[in-house]
Amino acid sequence: MEFIRTLDVKFDVGDATRLTVDSQSGTVAVRGDGVRVVRVEVVARLWAEDDAEADDQAELIRRAIQHQGGKVTVRAPALLRPRPFLFFGHSRPRVDYQITVPTKTEAKIDNRNGRIEVEAISGPLRIESRSGKISVSDVTSDVEIQSRSGAVQAESIGGSLDVESRSGSMRIKSCGGDASLESRSGSLTIEDVGGRLKAGIRSGSFKYAGAVRGSFDIDVTSGSVRLALDPDSRFFLDAEAISGSVTSDLRLREDGSGGRPAKNAPKVRIRTVSGSIHIASN
Repeated sequence: MEFIRTLDVKFDVGDATRLTVDSQSGTVAVRGDGVRVVRVEVVARLWAEDDAEADDQAELIRRAIQHQGGKVTVRAPALLRPRPFLFFGHSRPRVDYQITVPTKTEAKIDNRNGRIEVEAISGPLRIESRSGKISVSDVTSDVEIQSRSGAVQAESIGGSLDVESRSGSMRIKSCGGDASLESRSGSLTIEDVGGRLKAGIRSGSFKYAGAVRGSFDIDVTSGSVRLALDPDSRFFLDAEAISGSVTSDLRLREDGSGGRPAKNAPKVRIRTVSGSIHIASN
């Protein structure tokens, strides 16, 4: 039978902490706030023969939430599953974590199956996901994301951003530092990068909107590339499509009055094997 158990665990940690989460199945949501405690709220959907067995599993979940020194660790324990001949029509165990932390938190999150949501922490932040959507916002330090399957969204990242995705769309908005983005399959949409941008896509379109503040290095095997750039940006363009057109709406600046780029201006390099390249004014 399926049972639902809820837990609420709190630790006094001061104004900063390090958080590690290792989840098997379910949502992991981490939110920074002006608090001096870590609060872990759990909703567990469990498979058990009776209430006592469900309570025992809930206790395993509680014991796997620990605080030692300046670190909080949340690990999902191995839980009972329906017997094979009863599995049809019954879901596997699922544990959802809603975690509130001080704003000054650095975090490492690993979730095998389920959404990951992180917002309003100082970082750095590292995420690994096998399957599930990832959403990150308002992290003031560096962010690293590895995703096997699922969409990735990142917004208002203060430091550098490094994302590697096997399958799923990627949407990035406002990265203060350098951005390195790799996708095997899925579209990639980016708005406003504060430093260098390196992007590689095997299959999927690439779109960028914003200023050019550092060098761009964009490689697409199969898919179109569209850049909507700040007209005040100064850069050197190197674009080539093996099979597809290359067009630009930007005016070529050659004379001194037109603001020709300085010798140390950033370089925008674009390569596509199959797909068009279009550069427009934002």
